[in-house]
Amino acid sequence: MGEFLSLWFIQYSRISLAQADICDPQAHFSTVVPRRALQVPMVLKAVLALAARHDAIMAGQSDWEASSYHGQCLERLIPALDRPEQSYDENLLITVVILRIYEELENNTDQKFHLLGSNRLINLMARSASTRGLAEAVSWQFLRQAIYASIVQYQPLQLELRNYGRSCMFRRADDAAVANMIIFHCARIIQLCRDLPEQSVSEPAWRQVANSVEDWHHAKPGTWQPIRYQAPSLDEDRPFPEIWMMAAPAVVGMQYYHTACIFLTLSDPRSETSTDYEQARDRRRAERTIARHIKTVIALSLSNESVQNAYFMASHLLHRFGYCLRDPVERRGAHRFLSRVEKTLGWRTAWMQRELEQQWSEMDAFNHS
Repeated sequence: MGEFLSLWFIQYSRISLAQADICDPQAHFSTVVPRRALQVPMVLKAVLALAARHDAIMAGQSDWEASSYHGQCLERLIPALDRPEQSYDENLLITVVILRIYEELENNTDQKFHLLGSNRLINLMARSASTRGLAEAVSWQFLRQAIYASIVQYQPLQLELRNYGRSCMFRRADDAAVANMIIFHCARIIQLCRDLPEQSVSEPAWRQVANSVEDWHHAKPGTWQPIRYQAPSLDEDRPFPEIWMMAAPAVVGMQYYHTACIFLTLSDPRSETSTDYEQARDRRRAERTIARHIKTVIALSLSNESVQNAYFMASHLLHRFGYCLRDPVERRGAHRFLSRVEKTLGWRTAWMQRELEQQWSEMDAFNHS
């Protein structure tokens, strides 16, 4: 009976693990990892913990079973981490990254315990990001996790990005590789901003990464152009455009492009001005630009509903920059979107909506005072 339940949970875990395969044509997480779980107890417990937590969230029940599997996994993980670094293998890396996904499902109380562990592991296993196979797929998944932490939780991105720059992704032209390229460029600009928290980014450094982002945008495949675009209409209560894309990696890749543009806007050294008025004007202009990019990211999610991974970046950006939305129709649209995320994925967003309501109320009070 126990073996049957384990197999059922592993099959169920594909729902959560498949989200990590969005830029991996070999789908290592939803195919290789469940099979690996049947061979490695530590991986098995991590997979069962993730599946049980997702099941509990979707059913609105207690996740005591998930906590039990999580504890059993930690009993194996902690001794493994205490061993000499040369003994670390990809099973350890898989386990830590899956536990990070497990933590992200509780995003309103996320304490990032496993983020720190996998950050250390990825830097030690430098070749993982530039080799083929499961280890590389896990490394790219963690890069997306690290970007999430930087956006939502203001965490410095401490990964050695040169390892990713040597990846075979930069020698390929398939949709997954093109998406991973812009994810890499997005990480570079976020890291540049966070490395100098109290200083302006130098214009040469900013220009270099800005050029990389725009070069990527101009070189992206023609198949990444929307197959349908419809402009928004506030009068018709359609705050976001429709943007239909042909491929799932294109949806996610374009979201990371717009995310990179947001951080380029925030860190633009050319916007430094001398008068108080100019600073206020540039700040308002930057907020308008950020809002435009956020609306596009949300549109990419809503217009391509089968790409559930696309819900995450839109949610992260709303959490961080949703205060930039000024129109009541756009705000209502943001509420509807976040409610859909929670209903579809079980990823709790009600707390985000409450925070946004408070921020919008305060911003409106400032504007009307």
